[in-house]
Order: sequence, then C-alpha cells, then structure tokens
Amino acid sequence: MSQIRTIALMSGGLDSVLAAKIIADQGIEVIGVHMLTPFSPFTIENVENSPAAKSAKEIGIEFMAVVLAEDYLEIVKHPKHGYGRAANPCIDCHAYFIKKAAEVMRERKASFIITGEVVGQRPMSQQGQTLHMIDKEVGLKGIILRPLSAKVMP
Repeated sequence: MSQIRTIALMSGGLDSVLAAKIIADQGIEVIGVHMLTPFSPFTIENVENSPAAKSAKEIGIEFMAVVLAEDYLEIVKHPKHGYGRAANPCIDCHAYFIKKAAEVMRERKASFIITGEVVGQRPMSQQGQTLHMIDKEVGLKGIILRPLSAKVMP
C-alpha cells in the first residue's frame, strides 16, 4: 500500500504551519509548497531562509518553492473578483495559488491539498462562501482540506 501524500500551501505564517503539522501528525506525507511571488523578498536562491522553509524544516516536512511570474502579475493587475481592502486581489490570488499547488499535486502524485485558511479570518477571501467558490472555480471541489476550519466546513 502506498503512502498518502498531500501538498500544503505554506505562507510562512502560523496558520499554514499548524495545518501542515496537524496532517503530518496523522501519518500523512506532507510536502510544503511556498509560492514565490514577484513581490517576495525571497528568491529561489535564498528561499531556504524564508519563514516557510524554516517552518517546514522545524516540523519535519519536505519543502519546495514555486516561482510565479508574468501570469501571476496579470492576475494582480486584472483580478476577476476585485481587490481586497489593501488593493490586493485576495480571492484571485488564493485561487491561483491553489491551481499552482494542483500542478505540484499531480506531478508528485499527491491526493489532496491543504491550506491554513481559517473561515472568517479575512473579510474577503476567507469566508465560507468564498472558499467554496474558489474550490469550484479551480475544479478541485472536495480535495482541498482546511484543517483549521474543519468543524465549520463540510
């Protein structure tokens, strides 16, 4: 029987680390994936110094970075779902990150994706209705797990 494997979106913040740890502690192989945006202070050359990489190492999971480029900038310039409070395209970025994680999921033969999103934490992107819309929009409904919101989501 093969090991169950998942992709964890790792921002470097506490929520994504906790979500990855919860799943890893259940005996599931977790691969932490960090998105390097053009706005990131880290590059592929120094990403091992990022909070996401350090956290992944601390909890004992594999870590990798995905470099985002022009297609990401187009989303930032022209977000389908508009901008958040600080002129950030929250919903569109979340959907894009999940699409990129899905590419890694397929390449690494993982079964699902986990995020550290917490329902109600962000006014625009982390509302239950919005998270369901993102899942549907990216075509991954049912395989995105949000462990920190497990008691309030299907």
